[in-house]
Amino acid sequence: MLFLVSLLGLLVLAHVAFGGAGTGGAAVPAVPVGPPPGGAAPPAPGLTGGTATGGPVAPALAVSPYPMGTRGWVFPLYPLARVASTRAWTLDAGVDLGGSSDQCGARLLELAVASGTVVREGLDGFGAQAPVLLVESGPDAGRYVYYGHAAPALVPVGARVGAGQPIAEVGCGSVGISSAPHLEIGMLPPGASGPEDMPAFGQTARGTLSRLRSAYSAAIAANNARKAAAPQRRWPALSIHGRTP
Repeated sequence: MLFLVSLLGLLVLAHVAFGGAGTGGAAVPAVPVGPPPGGAAPPAPGLTGGTATGGPVAPALAVSPYPMGTRGWVFPLYPLARVASTRAWTLDAGVDLGGSSDQCGARLLELAVASGTVVREGLDGFGAQAPVLLVESGPDAGRYVYYGHAAPALVPVGARVGAGQPIAEVGCGSVGISSAPHLEIGMLPPGASGPEDMPAFGQTARGTLSRLRSAYSAAIAANNARKAAAPQRRWPALSIHGRTP
């Protein structure tokens, strides 16, 4: 009997010491899970540094697939083999261009024309994921460039991107107000109050077109140079009646 009383006393003391919630004691606090308060996740690999607003840094390509044109832009569609002829480009608020045979999705990527920050996704008439890039280098630093009819976006709002980095895919089907997959790319007017301050029809389209032509010429020239430098496949010599011609 004395042993049972002693054991019961020990159990009561242990219950009180550990704060049994069932008797009004304070429950043992749970161990916090996740990053410490005020901490930030490490930046993604790629470009170093952050944005002025502390946004994420998107992974960047080591090298742009195209060189920059003389007007300061990298051509915004990749690969060139799937881009429609320049004869199919048309002027709008920006410039409409796209893929041959309605290429879209992962088969036709949209690239940042210059380094900068993606400050918005989604524009009236252009789809819920249409990115707007704030250019931060080159002759157009401080200008906004929009990518209409894109889906999906490949980087989040606030991401810093390098020139030539994929930021979206050409949307398949009808994205926004469109009848077929294509990219409408354009510049907001100088002094635009924000990324939603879209240009009027033709307001900046010719300036956009001149930058695109320059970038396209640079991409074509680089592509031709790569082809010329590639080792040519040599076929084995044929023997005719035991003689090699």
